[in-house]
Amino acid sequence: MKTILKSLLIGSLVSLGLPALADNPRIEVDYETGALDNRAIAQGPVRVVASYTPIDYRAEEVGNNLNYQLFYNNELKLTVTETAAMFAGIDLMDLDSDGFPEVVVQTFTGGAHCCMAYTTYTWQDGQFNPIYFAYLDGGGGQFLDLNGDGLMEFVTLDNSFFYSFSSYAGSYPPSVILTYQNGEYRDTTPQFTDYLQDVSSDMRFTAEDPDLAGGGFQNGILASYVAQQIRLGQYREAWQYMLAHYNRDDEWGLQVYDDSGEVVSQYPDFPTALYAFLQDLGYLDASGRPQPQVDRSPVVPDRDQF
Repeated sequence: MKTILKSLLIGSLVSLGLPALADNPRIEVDYETGALDNRAIAQGPVRVVASYTPIDYRAEEVGNNLNYQLFYNNELKLTVTETAAMFAGIDLMDLDSDGFPEVVVQTFTGGAHCCMAYTTYTWQDGQFNPIYFAYLDGGGGQFLDLNGDGLMEFVTLDNSFFYSFSSYAGSYPPSVILTYQNGEYRDTTPQFTDYLQDVSSDMRFTAEDPDLAGGGFQNGILASYVAQQIRLGQYREAWQYMLAHYNRDDEWGLQVYDDSGEVVSQYPDFPTALYAFLQDLGYLDASGRPQPQVDRSPVVPDRDQF
C-alpha cells in the first residue's frame, strides 16, 4: 500500500491549488476561503478582479460561484463566470518572456480525483484570447521552465492512462510537456530527455517493488512505461521489459466496448490490448512504428464541447 500511494503522489505531480511560481501575482481559493469581493492583482498593463462565493452544497442547485474580470490598461475587456469547487487559482505569469503577462486560471470541478480545469488568456489583437485545456486528472500540472530558455513548460500527464489498465491508485501516466510560445501551447515532450528518463526510472522502480506483487498494478504502470520510453526513442527495450514483467492473470483493460458501453469483444492478453491502445492514442502508427513526436496536448477548442 505504501508503494501504491507513492505512485499516486508521484503521478499527481502537484497538489491542488499549488501556486505555479511563488512570486507571481495570484488570487488563491481553498476550502477555508470565505467570500472574496473584488480581489485584484495586476502586472504591467494587465489587471484581474475576482469575486468568489463558497458553494453551498446543501442547495438544490450549484451554480457559478467565481467571477473574474480582465482589464487591459484599466479598460474592462472580458468578464467570465464559472464554478470553482473548493480550489481555484488565478495567476499572472509571463509565460514566454515577452514582457506581458498571461492570465492562467485553474479551477477544481470537484470529485474524488477529477478534475482541474485550466484556461490561459493571452493578449493578442486587442483582446484576451482563451486557450482551454481538457479537464485534467492527477492534480492537473505545473508550470516550469525546464531548460531555462525563458519559455514556460506546462508539465502534466497523459490522462488517457488513468483506469485503462489498472485502478487510479495503480496508474502512473506518462509525461506530457507543453511549451508556451507566440500565444499557443505545443507538445514538446521528446525534447526533455532528462526529465523523461527520471520519470521512466521511477516507473521501473515502482513496477518492481515487491509490495505490488499479486496486487494487479503492474500492467497499469508498464503501459505507461512503454509510452514514456517511446518518447525517448527506446520502444523495443521497453516492450521487451513489459513482456518480462506484466501480470498475466490481470484482465483489466482487455474488454472492448461499443458506444453504448456494452462489451463486444476481448483482447486475448495485455500485450495485445496495450498494442491497440498505443495505436489508438498515436504512440504507435497504423504499422506499429513508434511515434516519439505524437501530439498528446490537452488543448481543446472549447471546453463546453469536451
